[in-house]
Amino acid sequence: MKPIFTLSLAIVLMVGNAQACVKKSAQTASSPLTVIVMDTTQALLNGAQVKIGKKTFTTSFDGRIVLKPEQWSGAKSISVSCEGYNDKSVAVDATGTVIVVLTPKEGKRPKEDIYYSYGVTREAKSGAMIKTMAVGASADFAGVEEAEMAAVEDMIEKPFRPEPVPNNVSAGKLTAGEVNDFAKWTFWPTVIDSTHKSFIKDWRLSARQRYTVQVVDNHGYPIVNYPVNLTDAKGNTLYQAVTDNTGKAELWNGLITDSQQPKVERVFINGKEAKEWQTMEVDDSCEHTDDVDVVFVFDATGSMGDELRYLQAEMKDVIARAKDATGGLNIRTGAVVYRDHGDEYITRISRLTSDIKTTQAFIDKQHANGGGDFPEAVPEALMAALNSSGWNGEARARIAFLILDAPCHQDSATLALLHDQILNAAAQGVRIVPVVCSGLDKSGEFLLRTVALATNGTSFFLTDDSGIGHTHLKPTTDSLKVEHLNDMLVRTIVEFSYMPDCVNGKWHDDEIENIQEAFVPNPFEAKDLTEAERAARDSRTTLYLIDITGKLIYVYEGHLEDAGDSQLSRLHLPMVSTGVYFVKAFYDGEWHTKKILVH
Repeated sequence: MKPIFTLSLAIVLMVGNAQACVKKSAQTASSPLTVIVMDTTQALLNGAQVKIGKKTFTTSFDGRIVLKPEQWSGAKSISVSCEGYNDKSVAVDATGTVIVVLTPKEGKRPKEDIYYSYGVTREAKSGAMIKTMAVGASADFAGVEEAEMAAVEDMIEKPFRPEPVPNNVSAGKLTAGEVNDFAKWTFWPTVIDSTHKSFIKDWRLSARQRYTVQVVDNHGYPIVNYPVNLTDAKGNTLYQAVTDNTGKAELWNGLITDSQQPKVERVFINGKEAKEWQTMEVDDSCEHTDDVDVVFVFDATGSMGDELRYLQAEMKDVIARAKDATGGLNIRTGAVVYRDHGDEYITRISRLTSDIKTTQAFIDKQHANGGGDFPEAVPEALMAALNSSGWNGEARARIAFLILDAPCHQDSATLALLHDQILNAAAQGVRIVPVVCSGLDKSGEFLLRTVALATNGTSFFLTDDSGIGHTHLKPTTDSLKVEHLNDMLVRTIVEFSYMPDCVNGKWHDDEIENIQEAFVPNPFEAKDLTEAERAARDSRTTLYLIDITGKLIYVYEGHLEDAGDSQLSRLHLPMVSTGVYFVKAFYDGEWHTKKILVH
């Protein structure tokens, strides 16, 4: 691995040796049975009773229960019931997953009807129903009798319906900027130690002590989906992750600041003492599938009404563009839509499928309503997306775009659920990419950027440049390049799924050309330097090695060896896998970038 390239000087990357590690553990032969219960509107049903034999199990917010092999072995059918719905018996599916759809009982209104746009409350003394006309009013009409609904109709002369879709709604109009805290890792401590410091206590999260592991085969090719564990000296698990398309996994010591995940002094990665950056060479195959899973998780409460229709157009277009942009990979898509407790539903789901039209149709029929207060059911939405979407554990990329304008509640139970879902996403290798809409505050910004870091993702923030929606939050960062959200989503799918062809031992030339450097961020902005800082930096050369996702891999600062007229210099860098990288150099007061191929 000795690529030679030119910035204004030539550099030879000298790749060091890596130590061997244990093989990836084999999967178990037997599988559990997963039962997912929803209604006819695809709302996941919490509290549904699943009976098998003499035992009864209850679904949670993800509409799911998981039966151990010994719990369902030999059973031919299961019975499912839920208050307000007709009971149903279904045959057991030996493939491992059963989807049960329950219909409302006679005399109950379907949850999806013309009444969704306003709320109804009862006056304490008289019992009379009082209408609330404000957008975002919280109401749950499940179980409301026909006679009550008739009374509501009499009270309301003009039912409040969603705003009509503007004629100019189309993809490619929303604008956004990316905040990739892996790319500017040296800037992140400034954020959490100053402007966002108080939020650490609020959310009980602190993404500070990071360990990056890159796993490669004997020839230096990245290994995807390799399990990596951070443990204490006694072998207790502190954090779990799996490697991404570049062979890297991100592990965190003390991410959750309560007793659930204490920070410890000595940590180990797969049994060996941890370093902040380390490469593991394993005797394993670098072969990988062409599968990519993408799930859109979006807030559909009333406050999203100003942007939801545009977001729906963007998501549909991104789904259509992504397959071409990734060179014909097998992309499956799914979607989860959520509101909050007390609304007509908490979560609805369209599971991952290769049929793009199925996901598009599901997204099309959603509308904004409900919510009422500021926080929404974010952990419940993540729980549904992570547990009930049907992720492919062998896919080269699993991405969840979390599109929202508000964080979750901050009571202890909700925070515990949130923390569990962050750990769950990291362990599954699902990379969460928040897409922040108008209305979020700084506390929510801290939370979502931390979630992105914890799951090896990045963060997008919609901007006012499009003129769509209300005022958008300006994230705390040194610079924000504005582009179209549509392009950003497609580019992220590309960056998170590109891999070298280890069978043929090369990257295809057209794939290399498609990896653009236009939005590879500079580790810091030169315009922010004082004259003294500029002079200090000009007295030495600083080099930054960055991967295709924009992640900062290595920093070299110092005086390079002069090699005569050719200005050839040698740097001994940590071992990196085969792949496309960028080297950025800051000298003479300017940034210089060169794309290189390591093979």
